Amino acid sequence: MKSIVVASASGVTGVKTAEVFKGTGMKVVVVTEYAGMAEFKEENRRKLRELDAEVITSTHSFLTPAESISKLYSGYCSENTIIKNVLRRFSQGVKVAAEIVMMATDVGAVSPGEDVVSIAGTGRGADTAIIVKSCHSDDFFHKEKGIEFREIIAMPRKKKFW
Repeated sequence: MKSIVVASASGVTGVKTAEVFKGTGMKVVVVTEYAGMAEFKEENRRKLRELDAEVITSTHSFLTPAESISKLYSGYCSENTIIKNVLRRFSQGVKVAAEIVMMATDVGAVSPGEDVVSIAGTGRGADTAIIVKSCHSDDFFHKEKGIEFREIIAMPRKKKFW
């Protein structure tokens, strides 16, 4: 493995991760929320540049125009909502960890088919780490190129559901 992908809304978790892996030869990719979702601190962006971490901002892989229908019509459930909720049965962090790997792959920060460590959490900070084979969002279910969960390193025993 040569890449660590980490979710970070404000940049704090990204900075902590980049500091831990500095000098190891591991590429650190910090995945932020899409524009307007969270405030990524400019100071953290500067620190990440100094630590040679790559910061990407992308739309969530499981967020599509179909998701907006549920905001208009109570009871509507898209395929993406089902996928998200199945992954949340493991933990919110597992759902986010899978999603950020696809986001990083979609923007070219990670190569498809690469085994990566993905770090995410439930709300704030990081409580989940998995090893996953990366893929583009549109290949999620592909038999050869699709996502593969290789290992759950850590996840919370107590779940939180939205």
